[in-house]
Amino acid sequence: MRIVTTLFTLILGAAAAAGVVWWVQQGRLDATQAQVAALQQEVRTQSTELLGYTRYTSYLTVGKESLSEQMKLLSATVVRDEGTTQIVEKSVLGLPSTGVVAISYTVEYAFGYDLRPENYDLKATDSGIEIHIARPRLVTAPAVTALRHRILSGGLFTDEKTAIIRLTQEAARRAQQQGEAMAREPAILALCEKSLTEFLYGFLSKQPGVQQVPRITVVYRNPA
Repeated sequence: MRIVTTLFTLILGAAAAAGVVWWVQQGRLDATQAQVAALQQEVRTQSTELLGYTRYTSYLTVGKESLSEQMKLLSATVVRDEGTTQIVEKSVLGLPSTGVVAISYTVEYAFGYDLRPENYDLKATDSGIEIHIARPRLVTAPAVTALRHRILSGGLFTDEKTAIIRLTQEAARRAQQQGEAMAREPAILALCEKSLTEFLYGFLSKQPGVQQVPRITVVYRNPA
C-alpha cells in the first residue's frame, strides 16, 4: 500500500511539474508573440513615416507640369521711376545756343524663368530638391507709363520740344536695355528664386501622403 501511495504521489508531482513547465513555456511563447507583433507594428509605423518623408519624389514630374502651367503667374514684378536728361545744342551764324531738357517716367519690369518642360529639370538629391534652369530674364516688354518732361534750360535757337519728343520715343528702348541689365542683379535673382521655390514647395506639400518637403534650391545652367 505504501508503494502504491508513493507511486501515486510521484505521478502527481511529475504531472504538476510538467504543468508548471508548460505554463512557463506558454507564457514565454505569448510574450515572444507580443514582442514580434510590437516590432512588426513599429516597422509598419516607421515605414509609413519614412514614405511620408520621401513621398514628394513621386510628385516631381507632376510638379514640373504645374510649374510650366503657371509660368506667367510666377514672374517677379519690379516698378522703378526712371529718367534722363539731354543737352540740346545749336549754332546759328556762329552763335552757340544750349538748352537742357529732362523726362521722367515709371517703368514696370516683369522677370521670370523659362519654365517650358524641355528647358529645366527637377532633381531629388541627398540634400533636397534642385531646380536646374537658365537664369531669369524679362518675360514681357517693360511697360512705360506716367511720362513727364521739363525744360531745365532754354536756348535761344534750340528746339527743346523736338528733343523731348525724341527722348519720349526712346524711353521704351532704354527701359528694355535697363531691364536686361537688371535681370542679372542679385536682388532680382532672389525675387525670382523665392517665387519659384515657394510655389513648388506649396504644391508638393499639399499632395497626398507627403509629410515633409526638403529644402529647394535653384541651380543655374548659365552661372555667368
